[in-house]
Amino acid sequence: MATPEVRRLRHQMGGVVREYEGHLLRLEGQLLVLRAKAQRAGEDVQAKLAGLLTQAEREVEAARDLGRTALAGLERAAEAARTCLSDLKSRLDDVEAGGPGAVQKGRAVVRRATIEAKAIRHGVRVGLRVARRVSRRKKAAKG
Repeated sequence: MATPEVRRLRHQMGGVVREYEGHLLRLEGQLLVLRAKAQRAGEDVQAKLAGLLTQAEREVEAARDLGRTALAGLERAAEAARTCLSDLKSRLDDVEAGGPGAVQKGRAVVRRATIEAKAIRHGVRVGLRVARRVSRRKKAAKG
């Protein structure tokens, strides 16, 4: 996922969570107001408000349940991201652990190529051991 897409997703998720939080707070506030009115009202009005109150409580509980479900989904998404991140980190550690070995192999290849190049410059076309020997002889002859 590209960085702008991640930023947009993060922004959208944050906005929806804040909006949901605001709705829940308003619902709970309205429920408290309704309960207080039901307690103060007379018996005939209290009966009407009781039905309305139970219906409102069921709807608030349904909204809470949906929020819990969404939260469980977000937790699963966070766990998947955490797992992916740890897997990526372990792969990166494996690559970094193999890095020094690759550097050493590269140095050895360059060293062998240098020795063979020196031997070829001196007119010898043979294997690596002979090329080293010839290279040493030529160095000794110069010195």
